[in-house]
Amino acid sequence: MEYPTDVHVYFDGMSGEAKRARLLAISPHGYYELNLQTASGVRRALVPIGRTILIGSDVEPGVTVDAPEVER
Repeated sequence: MEYPTDVHVYFDGMSGEAKRARLLAISPHGYYELNLQTASGVRRALVPIGRTILIGSDVEPGVTVDAPEVER
């Protein structure tokens, strides 16, 4: 994933649905630097890599998940 890029963020400090953000940098010190969309506007946030899930907003072209069929 290249950055800056738009992402959806899930992490321990927030409950509920994913938050929209823009990934600005990945620090070698163990955190993501984000512009996080909040109800009152965009805020700069530093969130720990170990407790954060980032999902890219854009669909990867040409990538499919081939799941085997399960016999029931």
